[in-house]
Amino acid sequence: MDRFLILCLMSVVSFSAYSQVGLLDEIIFGNIQSEKKHNFATNATEVIKGGLNESARLFLPVKGERVEGGNITFKMKVDSEKQNYFTARFWGSDSGNSNILILFCEGKQIGYRHLGDYDMLDIANDEAPFPGRFTYTTLPLPLQMTQGKKEIELSIRSTGRIARYGNTFDQYQKVMTEPAKALYKGYTHTEKCFIPARREKQGVMPSPVVRIAPGIEVMEQVKVHVNRELKKFMAKDRLDQEELWVLSYAYNEPWTIVYHDRKVAEKTIETTDRYYVRYSQDPKSVYNDSWLTVGPLCLALNSFIPEVREVLDEKMENGRTRRDNWTQMCAECLDYAKTHRRQYTNQSLIVDLNLYCVNRFLSVIAPEKALPAYQTLKYLYESMGIVPWLGSETSEGPSEPLGDNYFQLSAKGLSKELGFVGGYGEILHWMLRVYEATGVCGETDSRDPLIRAQLLKVLKARSYFRYPSVDEDGNKAMVAEAVIGWRDHGKYPGTILYGEKGLDKEGDPLMTAASTLDPIAVAYAQQMLDDNQFFHVVREKMKDSSLNSTYTLLRLPGEYELIAKQPRREDKLPMSSGMPDALFADEEVGAIALKNGEEILYASLYWRANYAINYLARVHYITPEIDRIATIYEDIKFTPSGYTYKRPERTNLFFSDARHFYPEVKSAHTGEELPIAKIPEGIRYEPGWENVYAGRGEFYSLRYGKYLIGMNCTQNKDFVLNIPTAKKVVSFPAKEIVKESSVIVKPMSTVVFIIVE
Repeated sequence: MDRFLILCLMSVVSFSAYSQVGLLDEIIFGNIQSEKKHNFATNATEVIKGGLNESARLFLPVKGERVEGGNITFKMKVDSEKQNYFTARFWGSDSGNSNILILFCEGKQIGYRHLGDYDMLDIANDEAPFPGRFTYTTLPLPLQMTQGKKEIELSIRSTGRIARYGNTFDQYQKVMTEPAKALYKGYTHTEKCFIPARREKQGVMPSPVVRIAPGIEVMEQVKVHVNRELKKFMAKDRLDQEELWVLSYAYNEPWTIVYHDRKVAEKTIETTDRYYVRYSQDPKSVYNDSWLTVGPLCLALNSFIPEVREVLDEKMENGRTRRDNWTQMCAECLDYAKTHRRQYTNQSLIVDLNLYCVNRFLSVIAPEKALPAYQTLKYLYESMGIVPWLGSETSEGPSEPLGDNYFQLSAKGLSKELGFVGGYGEILHWMLRVYEATGVCGETDSRDPLIRAQLLKVLKARSYFRYPSVDEDGNKAMVAEAVIGWRDHGKYPGTILYGEKGLDKEGDPLMTAASTLDPIAVAYAQQMLDDNQFFHVVREKMKDSSLNSTYTLLRLPGEYELIAKQPRREDKLPMSSGMPDALFADEEVGAIALKNGEEILYASLYWRANYAINYLARVHYITPEIDRIATIYEDIKFTPSGYTYKRPERTNLFFSDARHFYPEVKSAHTGEELPIAKIPEGIRYEPGWENVYAGRGEFYSLRYGKYLIGMNCTQNKDFVLNIPTAKKVVSFPAKEIVKESSVIVKPMSTVVFIIVE
């Protein structure tokens, strides 16, 4: 019997048996009797009394050990026929110092250490994810390892954190120097949504408290901080183009030390000359493998056109005029950028923004060498998801690697990389820079209206992915949802987030609100100010002396002054406490966000299926009492391609020699064969390639706890969702009684039902 049929049968069984918890076994870590009963063994762990005075095992670093810290091994009961899950219980006030806990089954690793569809058991942030209460993380146990068995051996090993962009093993794998997160209990069960016994203590949600400090004094500290950085830039003999771009922005800010200082224009011309000399010696050095080429340089030059015109026809050391030299460099960079466009949304925005800036400057100094303005604006439209993204230019036209109808953003405003993206999907700051680049500095009405509309659509779509929590000091805050994000590595909890990324070095929390003065954007900014998280975030940003942080801090005094003058708005982020029930579903990225009273459910139904249909969903279920993270099986309908993908022997999904874990560690998933969905005609593809279509389903159905979800991701097909027999079934969010045994789910639509057993 193949996995698809097994999963379908399992889902039917789970509907009828939901009233049963499905618990098979439970181990209490740190409890001698419970551990002895489960043939427990350990190395480098210690028993502690932790949250609510409950026992737990703390994983310790091992002196001299390069990769692993403490570990434990134990045996647990399983169901010999059904799909089994393992759930771990953690205390939400613990952080874990970014160390990793990995689950092993029968000696083989469950999950992949970097962005796998089967994730690690725990990748802890430095912050506490759910203060004062317990959290539960659920992973599936491989079916082939439990079939025909009543008991299996499980292990949990700890390691140091990983730096995902490390180019060598030492850069990638960090030594574990502090304890990992403490583990309280472990459970095996057959129900997808783990429901703890009523006798288990769960703690109490902290009362929301508004942060008292810091306050308005931070704005003066920002000015001091930024001017100190600007002074360093002005003192340098050789400026980088991005430093120059920041100076050119500061040139128009009245409170800065470089306000209308002609030396900034002089440094801009000097730096451009130097870049040309570098280009003349090695042309590729200014653009090869670069997303920027000379975009920031041209952005600065575009701020000083009158001064540039004065020197354009002066001759440089090679006997040619600046106009000729600069034109040659910019034209070659432009050609490189248009033939090396990037697929992932954030990368696409960066490349096309810089392409646009280069072309804009080129159109001033050598119009005959520049692309038509409509063409570079179209590139921006493609990256912004307004028109289809057609890829790099070739001698035969656009390359169209994803066909002629692939949009970078969904129709509802979420970026696609490949499915829902948490941190990397927070691209408002890049979109805003694109928006501002289309106009004249300080003249809002000169900017492109289509880009403005798209920017605000994204702001409102992302607003559903901020939920109420507390900051590291226990104060009321909204934080970003990242647990269900494809490219998010261990972001739990997410960062403080209201409008756009504030703690991130590339964005600031008021950019969109101040640049557009859209009422909803202003309302979200005002909510952040009401919670007094704005000044806190800004103060934290000042700890980062990076160039991008300096730029965003440079913007803030003027933006804050503008927002402070705006009329009071009553709107709040939709997941805020006290707001009405809400449902947001995006069928193009397979993501759902719902608020039911004070419960919040996030799910990625199209979950990290880079290579094939994997039948996996990722869920983050937040209630006032407990928090659940789960990777679980779901039912997926799709049109098969006839090809399959066999999982290779990897413990890191994104593999390189630099990321090679100890060779004796083997993956529990090796050899699993998965079907590949049909790839649209005209798209070049081979099995094993990452592709946006290879793992995308047409219809997803998921039963998780009391929620039943059906999502139709097609443009022209109807699907039937069967509704289980129950005491009562109500639609959500309408809360209407449903008496039918099935419903039709229309194309590009999602239905949610609450099942009352």
